[in-house]
Amino acid sequence: MRIFSMAMKDLKVLFRDKMGAFFIIGFPILMGLFFGLVMGGEPGSGGSAKMKVAVVDNDQSEFSKQFVESLQANESVTIETDDLDSAKNSVRTGSRVAVLVIEPGFGKTAGLFWETPPTIKIGVDQSRTAESAMLQGYVMESIGQLASVRLQDVTELTGFVNDAQKDLAEDTEISMANRMVVSAFLTSMESMATNFGKLQTNEELSSGAGQLGGGGGFDFVNLEPMNVNREVDPNSVGGQLKKLKSRWDISFPQAIMWGVLSCVAGFSISIARERSMGTMTRLQVAPVSKLEILLGKALACFITVIFVAIMMTGLGMLLGMKPDSIPMLVIATTSVAICFVGIMMVMSLLGKTEQSVSGAGWAVNMVMAMLGGCMIPVMFMPGFMQQLSYISPIRWAILSLEGAIWREFSIGEMFLPCSILLLVGVVGLAIGTTMLSRDE
Repeated sequence: MRIFSMAMKDLKVLFRDKMGAFFIIGFPILMGLFFGLVMGGEPGSGGSAKMKVAVVDNDQSEFSKQFVESLQANESVTIETDDLDSAKNSVRTGSRVAVLVIEPGFGKTAGLFWETPPTIKIGVDQSRTAESAMLQGYVMESIGQLASVRLQDVTELTGFVNDAQKDLAEDTEISMANRMVVSAFLTSMESMATNFGKLQTNEELSSGAGQLGGGGGFDFVNLEPMNVNREVDPNSVGGQLKKLKSRWDISFPQAIMWGVLSCVAGFSISIARERSMGTMTRLQVAPVSKLEILLGKALACFITVIFVAIMMTGLGMLLGMKPDSIPMLVIATTSVAICFVGIMMVMSLLGKTEQSVSGAGWAVNMVMAMLGGCMIPVMFMPGFMQQLSYISPIRWAILSLEGAIWREFSIGEMFLPCSILLLVGVVGLAIGTTMLSRDE
């Protein structure tokens, strides 16, 4: 009970300091929002820039060239012709959104609804799903414009058919049987041209491209998917980023750790202040043992860390963060709290005065933050920095939090980071309480 009372006393003292409360609550919120906004749009979104699309024209016909020109006229697309291997590689590396391959024979049937629709192979970056849907719409629109050109060509047959019928009527040398065959053929052509004109105006073909895929019963093009992506290693940066569900999944574990570091600094400074001012000695007259005083401060720090983690997680969820496993998040948060309570106890030994502990403590915090991924996520660091980051408890703390939020860690995968955190915390508590209890 006395330990709990000491903890409540320290919490009240801590939150009376408005600047200290800001660094524990306000600062991590600002960091979480800042890094989340730096991440840009939602994963998989491509923004408002023009799509770069490679086109491989294996048909090289007049109509395939008209199709490419129609795509080039679209203000939302940048068309670049290329060979197949280079085009596929550019999509793999992310420099282009997609590749379109126009198959041979395209010009013979493109835009003619009574013919077998031509095939266009389309290979899209799997992470650009929004652009993929838009690009298919643009392709259908261009095919629709090509169909309108075909329609104009067919309707021009009307004059030719009329002239041919007049010539047939005036020619007396044609036998009756041949006259009937040719007349029937010309009548059919006239009917077909007339019906084409009534079927759909040029404007409707151009603006109604979204229905060309079969909504009206006609298929003007067959879009055949083409795989252009390598198998992504699930442990690689790209494989890990595919698991992200929102921009906040990376920034909020970082923000939680900034709040935790503020807690560590605040409580270690408070211990140094009470040591230098003699408050700890006077408290022992209560009578309260020094061990109870220290355990009370450890409990207060533990409660504050848990509070910061819950607050930041709640804010992240309001913004769209969706943790994979709440039980795993509870385990990770508890491990983080125990770890940094131990670090706080050791950090309070870095000096005899409040100023020395504050300076040395924040120097240690900044080194841990830089190495552990509070400033730049570990996955984006150079290889040697990633190896060096293993010495920072913050790396393991962020890894455990991310494992529960978006990395989809199993209990076995969560065991290593949480075990390291608990070990650091227990060792730190043992060293800190032992040395502070012996300090006269």
